[in-house]
Amino acid sequence: MQVGSRRGFLVAAAAITTAATVGGCRSRDDGRGDPLDVSASANLPVAPESLASDGTTIVLGDPGAPLAVRLYEDMSCPACAEFETEGTAPYLKRAARNGALQLQFTLGSFLGPGSELAANALRAALDQQKFAEYHDLLYREQSRVRKSGGFTRDRLLGLAIMIPGLRGPEFDEAVLETKHRDFVEAADEALRASPVPGTPAMAIDGALVPSDRSELYTDRSSLYRHLRRKARAVA
Repeated sequence: MQVGSRRGFLVAAAAITTAATVGGCRSRDDGRGDPLDVSASANLPVAPESLASDGTTIVLGDPGAPLAVRLYEDMSCPACAEFETEGTAPYLKRAARNGALQLQFTLGSFLGPGSELAANALRAALDQQKFAEYHDLLYREQSRVRKSGGFTRDRLLGLAIMIPGLRGPEFDEAVLETKHRDFVEAADEALRASPVPGTPAMAIDGALVPSDRSELYTDRSSLYRHLRRKARAVA
């Protein structure tokens, strides 16, 4: 593993070395009754976005969904970007949009000021119901941004222009003034207090995915089968 934390966390880049094959399954509207079986091309509704009562967890999807998958991420973590762009994260987001699960995000910022500014901007995007779109965009652009010095307020605002309806006085002020500093600090503390050894990390219904199950981060079929077993267990 690659050491990447100013607080002793290990960035789990080794777990995200293989690109996921995001396959041609079908949505819950195909009569099969399995909302976890959803394709990349399915026409899905926009998932609701909310802040959980703990004040640190951003929830994508129905908070009452039968399964809960928590992702621990740092916006400056290269392994997180790979997981989000080439791993199983896109499948999890489609499953959340299909009502199969609630996707919970704990955003750490142990990789420095850029991570803190990005987490603050994402909390501001949540107020506009644009968290998921902006989150995806920041990870797609992360590699390019890292080469130019990391996330800054100006870069975050510049990227936000690419999300229709996100830029505006409220969002811009929140980014420029670091309005959600308390959220950033509390979310970072929640990650540090968790049993997570590095990012990205995944917990399914409260159980942290062990290090020997790296295929759940990279292979969509493996994650689907694992979630199906979990869903049957709680049915």
